[in-house]
Amino acid sequence: MRVVFAVALVLALVCNGRGVAAGSATACVRPPFPDALVHLPNVTKTLGGPNGWTTPFIVQNVGTQSVDLELEFLAFGSGDASIICRRVTGIMPGTSFADVPSNDADLPGNMQFGVLVRAFGSHVVAVVNQQAGAGTAQEADAYDGVSAGSTQVFLPNVVRRFYGFHSPLVIQSITTSMGPTTATATFVSFDGTKTASITRTLDVGRSTFIEPNIEPSLSDGTQYAVTITADHPISVVVNTHRDEDVATPVMYSVRGIPREVGAMTAYGPYAVKNVPGVGKGISTIVVQNMGTSAVTPMLVFTPLGGGSATSIAGQPTDPGRSWVFDPRYVDGNTTKVICGARAAPGCLADGEYSFVAQASGPIAAQVNVIWETAAGEPQSAAGYRAAGRPSAKVYLPNVTRTLGGVMGWTTPFIVQSPAASTVGVSWYRFSDGALVTTQTLRLAANSAQRIDPRSVAGLSDDSQYSVVLDGGGVNIAAIVTELNYSGGDGAMFYEGFAPYDGPPSEAPPT
Repeated sequence: MRVVFAVALVLALVCNGRGVAAGSATACVRPPFPDALVHLPNVTKTLGGPNGWTTPFIVQNVGTQSVDLELEFLAFGSGDASIICRRVTGIMPGTSFADVPSNDADLPGNMQFGVLVRAFGSHVVAVVNQQAGAGTAQEADAYDGVSAGSTQVFLPNVVRRFYGFHSPLVIQSITTSMGPTTATATFVSFDGTKTASITRTLDVGRSTFIEPNIEPSLSDGTQYAVTITADHPISVVVNTHRDEDVATPVMYSVRGIPREVGAMTAYGPYAVKNVPGVGKGISTIVVQNMGTSAVTPMLVFTPLGGGSATSIAGQPTDPGRSWVFDPRYVDGNTTKVICGARAAPGCLADGEYSFVAQASGPIAAQVNVIWETAAGEPQSAAGYRAAGRPSAKVYLPNVTRTLGGVMGWTTPFIVQSPAASTVGVSWYRFSDGALVTTQTLRLAANSAQRIDPRSVAGLSDDSQYSVVLDGGGVNIAAIVTELNYSGGDGAMFYEGFAPYDGPPSEAPPT
């Protein structure tokens, strides 16, 4: 059912099940306290039918020792939650393992799960690739798994029938040792005139959803900022779709921003104005105030690869509210005149950029990248959240080069540095975990660089890699842009991972 799912999947082509370790399915025995626990709110197998949503996920070892995994699949809703466990052993440092639910014969089809990834021996991160359909009818995007939940999560941009888009939310309880979780989502429209409150109760470790299109307290044609507050830690994924009665559906996904990672500065490796192509087009930037006092955001743009910076001030934004920047208009304000192709006061020149969002209090920033035809029909869409806490090392679990053929998935990544930095890049092959090649990048302060796997010597076509970025002690941020040119919405973005973003949320035995 599209309303329930309206959330995620990835082609088996993107993650074809090849990994560096073997897996087996059995009942969970929940061995002693894990070294890391990653939560994936929404994983599916053939949801909606044989060609329906399936969500392969990729787990990368970000520690220094070999790691073993236990993957527990939990059904949505309540009752007997645990469906199956999958065991994986011997994932080496820096390398990745992929699980493709559509290839798991012992996993029931046409079903939706929350997944717990327990790691033993080292720390791990995980990304879920999301896709449905084929050709011009495919939808795609990706989201990051979460290791540490929060009792307050911010969602800068949630819509109900807004130019055909809607934003189902999937909420997962990030606790396995306490009772049910009550989560309350507070909605406030961007102009502040419409508000609503919606509550859900989640069983331990389980997921549920809020679909704006069927909530009577929400209004059509409206953009909302949302804050979800819970009595136990949660994680949230927002999947925004344009898929009702259209020939070319699109979607973009963003993970909710926990209160603890709010910052006065957030780094966005990629923004674009009027550059056509899959994964390009126009990027709106939505900034949400996570603090208790009003702020006026500032966006500072630098051309991709370096150059002179351009600053554009936002509008005063009250606590919990969002401000949206649209580069097509003067000062990003859709009530003002349209900008031309060249730089002018309050206007960026057409082109590609990195940016920094700044404010006097904690903020969250979301980037929506949509490519439209001249007639205004979206052709591809992708989303990511800006990094409030960049780190000296960043891990990219899934990077591919022409996977499935020359029109198949290739995943350029974009690295941004707040300060001048030399970044080391290590490429590990999926099939055997071998370190294939290394690179050294040089970035100027506040600049970003795109690295396309097709231009990296030593890599092979139709291949899949995990990547480790090392800023040499200087913080960096990165996103991966997963692109497919075979038709439809062939664009998925995900954020690179810091080495470790919090302790496991399963308590050790007493």
